[in-house]
Amino acid sequence: MILQNQAALYALLGSALILLLHFLRARERRREISALFLWEGLPGDPQSRAAKLRQHIDPLLLLQLAILLALTLALTEPLIRLPQRSVSGLALVIDSSASMRTETAPGVTRYDEAVGALLAVLEETPSSNVTVIQLSEQPKLLLPTSSSESPATALSRSVPTWYRDGTSDDLQAMLGSVGGEVQFDRILIATDRPMTNLPPHAELLLFQDGENVGLTAFSVRQNRDASGVSAFVQLLNATEGFIDLTIRISDGENQATLSLAVPPESSDSYVIPFPNSRGSVFTATLDIEDAFEADNRRFFSLDRPIDVRLFWIGDRNRYFEAAMRASAPVTDVQDMTQADLIVVNQRRIPAIDQGVILLLQSAMEGAVSMGPLRPAEDLGVSVPGHPLLRAVDIDDLRIRTIAEAQFELPARTLIEADGWPVLAEYSDAVRRIFTFTADLMDTNLPIAVDFPILVRNLMNELVRIPPELSYTAPETGDLIPLGGRGMVRALTDSNDRPIEYSERLLAFTPDEPGIYTLHTDRGAYALTVNTPASETALATGETVVRAASTRTDRSFRLMPLWPWFLALAIVLLLIEAFLHLNLTLRSRRTP
Repeated sequence: MILQNQAALYALLGSALILLLHFLRARERRREISALFLWEGLPGDPQSRAAKLRQHIDPLLLLQLAILLALTLALTEPLIRLPQRSVSGLALVIDSSASMRTETAPGVTRYDEAVGALLAVLEETPSSNVTVIQLSEQPKLLLPTSSSESPATALSRSVPTWYRDGTSDDLQAMLGSVGGEVQFDRILIATDRPMTNLPPHAELLLFQDGENVGLTAFSVRQNRDASGVSAFVQLLNATEGFIDLTIRISDGENQATLSLAVPPESSDSYVIPFPNSRGSVFTATLDIEDAFEADNRRFFSLDRPIDVRLFWIGDRNRYFEAAMRASAPVTDVQDMTQADLIVVNQRRIPAIDQGVILLLQSAMEGAVSMGPLRPAEDLGVSVPGHPLLRAVDIDDLRIRTIAEAQFELPARTLIEADGWPVLAEYSDAVRRIFTFTADLMDTNLPIAVDFPILVRNLMNELVRIPPELSYTAPETGDLIPLGGRGMVRALTDSNDRPIEYSERLLAFTPDEPGIYTLHTDRGAYALTVNTPASETALATGETVVRAASTRTDRSFRLMPLWPWFLALAIVLLLIEAFLHLNLTLRSRRTP
């Protein structure tokens, strides 16, 4: 036993004070009796001699001395050497792939359990040469041998990533960066997937609790006739029972659903029609609770700008602009050929050969001319159910006057007043023309709820068919190119925070799933990133250990004993107090 504070032994001198006080106390009590002759000549009683001897060996005195001894030993801070196993080199490898986020209990993940197991190994098997490695598709050295941070701290502060699983080759490369596997007598790997081609003295600790259902694929295709989209999803049920769930496809405004009963341990694909969607960014969601919720949602974006590029001719109307910006991001452009929508307000213009044109009480050569103004009475819908009039209540509209429009093209009237067109459309292979014959400021539209709805419907009509380049969404860890969409100005995440990217490669590697936004001179594009599909195929089972022969040495660790001596002193003090109280009560009852 090693005493760290030997000066505390001087406290034993207090035993002399205890003994002095003990012998100064009165041991016999004086009593009055009638005579002494009854005791004269009697031989001494051996039992009375024994009693006198016991008086000098008082249990209370012994307890007090023992209490003093225990307190003194506690103050000396004693340590005891215990034998334990040690290794000259220890490599702790923890799987940090996305599947290690799977919950094995409420608030406890596989990664948490793996950290706890490795911390226990550090406690039981100390080593002066410890390396800690996070293994994933992008492995990381948490603790080089030269680091001043403790291995326990490095493990406790680490968190799992969103990357795919690492391979045995990745592990070999990381071990090679710190001298190779020969530097370590013990290599312990905590993971949720079996691994092959491991070093012969490696130990594999598997954590596979937690059942999962997830989406392994999701993509969207724009219908060629621009009448919505079709969604493709692939679903994996990695549980041992049937699962009832609902798949929801959303574009941020509309949604389509599909209810399913999925058989156990199966993977199926589904096509979900989404005819009323005009969006560019889509989300597929599973309405289910399981151990790994990250793969219950996947994202997809069509390769087209999420904003509307606008070109103005004539005076700008702030009410129309406000309604547009409330419906979608709007970017003003100076080149008409790059515009998604050309708005002409109270002007007569030459013919525009292609694009989407909105004429607000305006004329265009070869298409429509504006005549004199006339009162607008008895408004009516000429084409019920037209997408442009969806959710618009014609009875709420108040229009005083309209211009008598004369069409040179076969336009179709959507809203009319006394047989004269109020809202009309024309379309061919290269252009689409919408004509509104009233002055917006001479109507109640700027203050009516139907006006933003009408503008939103118009924005939904501005569908740009994306090129058929790829219908797979990137995953975390992939290299995502940023070129081909114009001059890059910025890249932001879902919280509008800037993201670093390689200007030389014009690409970036996302480290977590979500929706990113690429800002270019041609507009804003959504870049969707998903959890790796490989992390959904989760095995289930109990923790398994593959043990290996490990070269170990016998060493010792020091365990503090002062808490035990302090606890002993407290127990003895309670016993002494109890005995002293008991003797006091008995003496009071004696006559």
